[in-house]
Amino acid sequence: MRPDDAAGGPTGVLVAAGVLFVDQLTKVMAADGSGSVWRNPDYAFGSVRGSATTLILVAAFVLGGFLFVARLLATRLGISMLLPALVAGGAIGNTLDRLRLGSVRDFLVTPWAIINVADIAVAVGVIGIAIALAVRVPRLRLASAATSR
Repeated sequence: MRPDDAAGGPTGVLVAAGVLFVDQLTKVMAADGSGSVWRNPDYAFGSVRGSATTLILVAAFVLGGFLFVARLLATRLGISMLLPALVAGGAIGNTLDRLRLGSVRDFLVTPWAIINVADIAVAVGVIGIAIALAVRVPRLRLASAATSR
């Protein structure tokens, strides 16, 4: 990761917009094709339930807080904003479904769950952030310990 990636900027916005576009496009294609599309009124693999309005408000609040924290991590720890951009694009894609349809369109059947492109982007972004933190934090601690001697 380059230091200029940490700032985010237009690249992060483009990644989030790209995820949103691909997510919405694949949902339309799945609905128009021979594949089955399931409507998921719940959140987080059915673990969080509530009205569409409540889920939309909670998603917007959580996304705002997440992006604030992600920006701090990016600037302080040098983690690329591209990973949070994946999360943002996916979260916006599913929230847009809730706004328009009252539920999220899922169409990719896996052994564990029925998901969509937005879910994949969120999972990849969160796992990527966790890995980046697991790698970056110990390195920073070692560097800090070495300079304080």
